[in-house]
Amino acid sequence: MVVLSGCNKEAPKAASQVAVKVNDGEISLHQVDLLLGRQQAVPPEQAEAQKQRLLDTLVEQELAAQAARQHGLDQDPRVVQAIEMARREVLARAYQDSLAEKAGQPSTDEIERYFDANPALFAQRKLYTVQELGVEATEAQLAEVQPKLKAAEGAAQPAEILRAAGLRFGARQATLAAESLPLPVLAALSDLNPGQNLVIPTPGGARVLTVLQAQPAPVDRETAKRAIQGHLVLERKRELVKQGMKAVRDAARIEYVGNFAPAGAASAASR
Repeated sequence: MVVLSGCNKEAPKAASQVAVKVNDGEISLHQVDLLLGRQQAVPPEQAEAQKQRLLDTLVEQELAAQAARQHGLDQDPRVVQAIEMARREVLARAYQDSLAEKAGQPSTDEIERYFDANPALFAQRKLYTVQELGVEATEAQLAEVQPKLKAAEGAAQPAEILRAAGLRFGARQATLAAESLPLPVLAALSDLNPGQNLVIPTPGGARVLTVLQAQPAPVDRETAKRAIQGHLVLERKRELVKQGMKAVRDAARIEYVGNFAPAGAASAASR
């Protein structure tokens, strides 16, 4: 990391962990590294300018934080609560990250089995050109038109059905790669022929996908290996976090009080 020229010139840069001093405060190289790690990669010729911009951002934050303390804002109950909430979030994330770090790499057999079990993602992968209608509807309205939408053929009929039902909708055309779709949606979409429709309920309505074209775009086993490995590792991490948090929750004593207490408990407490 870069140490700004003019800051503590008497000490060797490599021996210092301070990037810049701001009044009586300091910004460390570790803080700069942390912020830098959250940024998207930039070309090498822009790296130094990016570091400078990030350091300037930290300087602005430090100046504002010092001013807040001078004005007593660090004692404001709302600020204290926000700091405590941020602290809790950081600690929770750190614990869950420590659980996820225990995930091991999948074996070659596991990768092979995943490839074979998901032909729509790999060997039979397609690029789907679809017409997508975003529909605003209640559950009752959707239940009424859904059979008609599923039976419709071609790109024009779904829109006609929705207009006849008095439902609002927006339309767009998109090309969807198999891997961009949730597996249940992909499984349903891969069974459709051009002109057929898939209705996906959503909060407040539905998405209606009409297949216009399904272009084969298979991925071979070797090419898919890295993507499958990353996916399986991510799934293992999620499962480890889920199991770890369940164990912590099972061992905890949790009591909801006041308005958050279960109805039965609240009634008993009132008596």
